Amino acid sequence: MTPALVFKEGPLAGRRVEVDTELIVGREDAGLTIDDEQISRRHAVIRPGDGGVEIEDLGSRNGTFVNGIRIESATRLAGGDTVKLGQSVLHVESARAAATVVSEAPATVTPPAAAAPPPAAPPAAPASAGPRSAPAAAFGTYVAPTAGKRKRGIASRQLGPQLVSFAVVIATAVALVLYFADH
Repeated sequence: MTPALVFKEGPLAGRRVEVDTELIVGREDAGLTIDDEQISRRHAVIRPGDGGVEIEDLGSRNGTFVNGIRIESATRLAGGDTVKLGQSVLHVESARAAATVVSEAPATVTPPAAAAPPPAAPPAAPASAGPRSAPAAAFGTYVAPTAGKRKRGIASRQLGPQLVSFAVVIATAVALVLYFADH
């Protein structure tokens, strides 16, 4: 079964998109364009792999949420996971069960017939592994890295570069006024 995204809310509600190649999701010039002011031009990338999909936020201003938690790096998804991009809410369909990557949203589950043993803790990542390294555990047991340094958005949305640009424009205007006043 090819992994798919089903839009539950937002401008594309009711639409089903199969993920068989890398897919850029955004407001403009993207593989999947969503007309939503809360979504960045290039908001996130969704990649298929190992019977499921992986999503990575591309430095969007409003963020990407998996099962109610904002992601900071590439996160593996599986069937049953919920993704929120702006006003859009997507449900992941896949052959695999819901991921244990990020799980905060309550799920309605019928009690099992027999008590299952508690899940084993995921193996520790090597010391050299960075926040974007591949997981050492099998698919579906990857634990998202702890939020360390926050990824910043594109330069046009940051105050520092805007102030520097504004100062350069003002300085140029003043220099031109002074130059032409003397001539």
